[in-house]
Amino acid sequence: MNESTPKYILVENYILQAIRNKEFTDKLPGERILAKKLDISYMTVRKGITNLVDQGTLYKIPTKGTFVNKRRQRKKITHTIGYFLDSRIQSGISNPYYSLLFNAIEKKASKQNFSVIYFTDSNETALQKTLSKLDGVIATCFPRLEETIQLIKQTVPVVVLENSAADKSIPSVIIDNFNANMESVDFICSLGHQQIGFMTSLEDSDIGNDRYTGYLHGLRQNGITPDEKLLFKGDNSFESGAEGAEYFLALENSPTAIICANDSMALGTMSKLNEVDLKVPDDISIIGFDDIEIASQITPSLTTVSAPVNEIAEKAFSALHKLIQGGQPEFRHISLSAKLIIRKSCSEKKKRL
Repeated sequence: MNESTPKYILVENYILQAIRNKEFTDKLPGERILAKKLDISYMTVRKGITNLVDQGTLYKIPTKGTFVNKRRQRKKITHTIGYFLDSRIQSGISNPYYSLLFNAIEKKASKQNFSVIYFTDSNETALQKTLSKLDGVIATCFPRLEETIQLIKQTVPVVVLENSAADKSIPSVIIDNFNANMESVDFICSLGHQQIGFMTSLEDSDIGNDRYTGYLHGLRQNGITPDEKLLFKGDNSFESGAEGAEYFLALENSPTAIICANDSMALGTMSKLNEVDLKVPDDISIIGFDDIEIASQITPSLTTVSAPVNEIAEKAFSALHKLIQGGQPEFRHISLSAKLIIRKSCSEKKKRL
């Protein structure tokens, strides 16, 4: 190779040769160790490794290191795929949002004569037993599940939802949570509200972070300085919504509107407000996120961001089906827009006596 070859290409070639020679079969040496061995800068080694990760030759697990992506052996098609959900998700598949998502995936899969099974196995032995029956997996991804996602990928094709995986070679279908929550803030500000509370989601994922930063950016775009007192850290449950309502009501200057990171917390908030004889939306306006089935059925009906579950299911299954057939999906990562559905839980700000 001539001297004009970029050094990061030399790094890539060195690693590829080491993989072919079976010198690297699992975890790679640290980037600083490789930099010293090759007498190349640490940042150049990182660029070469990043390129190989993007190509799917390597993958990274945060805090664990960089690993060789092992090739899967093709197996007989079973026409069954799995829907993997973290066992720590409250209510599991009975969760109002995830049950909607599962049903949408099941409908899309059935059109191609595939059945779908739900599983939560994270123990490696139990996981491998389940995977042996599947052609592929659609997995709800959180940072704490990176190792499990990699175990799945080593056995069958996988597409992730909710958050992208650290291994960027894995296709992902996510929602544009940031802009969706900005739209909620814009709408509630258009009704004259300025004292706007926010109930966060779990903070261990891009979903929670993006919905929160969308709220903050929306406030600033409308000339409102964020106030930490108007923030309640929820956990996505109905109960934490009720607790959040109690917290906001105890403030000296309580909010006239509350935006919740999901519908379950919004429903818990409305329930608590009803208990203390406060009316929605006359006393406090409420906005949720997800548009679960009950959101349109309660009184007053809930203004909420509608997650595009049918489109998520269609894109995810289409990508997985391509991978199962040995092809490549039309996209690697896609972010879908979510629409604010305006119902009866919001009104113009009333003057307080």
